Amino acid sequence: MYADIDGDAEEASEFLLSILRDAPSLKGLSDASRLHGASLARVLGLDQAKAVGLSSVLAGSSYSNRGFVYAPERAGLFEVWGDAPQTFALLSMAPTDSDLIWEQQVDADAVLALVRGLSELGIGVSPEAFDAWLDAPPSRLDVTMREVLEGLKTTVGVILSIEEGRNVWLPGQSFTFPMTDFVIAVDGMSEVADSVARYAAKDPFIRTQESNGWTIVTPSIRLPPPWNAYEPALMKEATTGHTFLVSSPSFLRECLESKGALATNASFTRAIAGLPAAGNGFLYLSPRGTRVMHAALDKVIAAQGPALQTHVARALLPTAGEPYAWMLRNEADGVLFQSNSDTSHKSTLLTFGFGALLPAMVLLCAPESGKIENPL
Repeated sequence: MYADIDGDAEEASEFLLSILRDAPSLKGLSDASRLHGASLARVLGLDQAKAVGLSSVLAGSSYSNRGFVYAPERAGLFEVWGDAPQTFALLSMAPTDSDLIWEQQVDADAVLALVRGLSELGIGVSPEAFDAWLDAPPSRLDVTMREVLEGLKTTVGVILSIEEGRNVWLPGQSFTFPMTDFVIAVDGMSEVADSVARYAAKDPFIRTQESNGWTIVTPSIRLPPPWNAYEPALMKEATTGHTFLVSSPSFLRECLESKGALATNASFTRAIAGLPAAGNGFLYLSPRGTRVMHAALDKVIAAQGPALQTHVARALLPTAGEPYAWMLRNEADGVLFQSNSDTSHKSTLLTFGFGALLPAMVLLCAPESGKIENPL
């Protein structure tokens, strides 16, 4: 399927904004009148999208889905996910039984420009508040967000491993979720890790230690049950500067010792069949991962009842018990999206279009007295 959308982004944005301008949630925004489709599309870079193509080919029991946005000039959102495709480093360190692997290039300057552009349109915080946030050290650290983010071209990654049958819960809450080990990796955060270590040296509740070429920052007190199964730590490798936030040092050690073991997992190899080896973004969900996501949604519905949002979420989730892989890749004249799933683009196109209206519906249903808080 092919569609020429040159110039349509502005009209689509204007149509959506015509609905939102009179929404109760927007009445408190002093600059709401400045929300116009053309300016919003320009800031988001959607005016550069000239055409869209979709294809779905049934291969065995799953569909090979491909989507391409023809955008010869990248701007806005199209700059956020970096430049040249790279191989996905986390795939070589993820354990065999990993349930979620996400890796994404991020151009921090593009993110900052996008947030600033939206703020100048009256969306989100004011430009002054945004600058104040950039120039203030986060928490009690001695580096500012501007020093951390400006010029940063990074890769963010997450590995999750779920232990079904071993649940944890928040104190006073009946909602439980499975014990989940995690590794969160962010390139270029060496300076932040050093700042945390300097602060930890002055805080009796945080401990810093040097061990086998690693700086390890951990709480100095043991977490109460059932959270004592976790040993959260911020870890920095001295030789490379690689920085990780982990559920426990032992899980990071397991990941570093995996050395490509994930390639032996049949569900993983089936999910990535035909996907390029390099890209700008990647997501993998194991059969257990998709099953747990549906189970969590079932708990939300049981507690709060069915709603429009849960119906849309159910439609957009990968099928429970089936592996799923998705990849984003910059090309010379646009961006390629590719996935392997048991559903086709054609069957979900209407659902995605419906889901795109969800933010408008949420705003329209917001109370008249609803207050929009500054998230920063």
